Amino acid sequence: MARSHHRPKKHPPQQHHAVSAKTKRKGMPVITIFGAAFGMLLGYLIAGNIIALFIGLIVGGALGYFIGNSIDSSK
Repeated sequence: MARSHHRPKKHPPQQHHAVSAKTKRKGMPVITIFGAAFGMLLGYLIAGNIIALFIGLIVGGALGYFIGNSIDSSK
């Protein structure tokens, strides 16, 4: 009679999960926020008024967005 409890067990096949596109794009929001904060600081230190602060925010955020997007697309 066959003794099945002595036979080696077969391991189930491992599943390989593909990395989604959302997990690859993690640098862009962080660089955008830091770029906006740096632009705000630079605009306020150079001109010293609120309008320059908002202009620095917009320009720094846009620059950070494009830099972060190019870094993420190169990965």
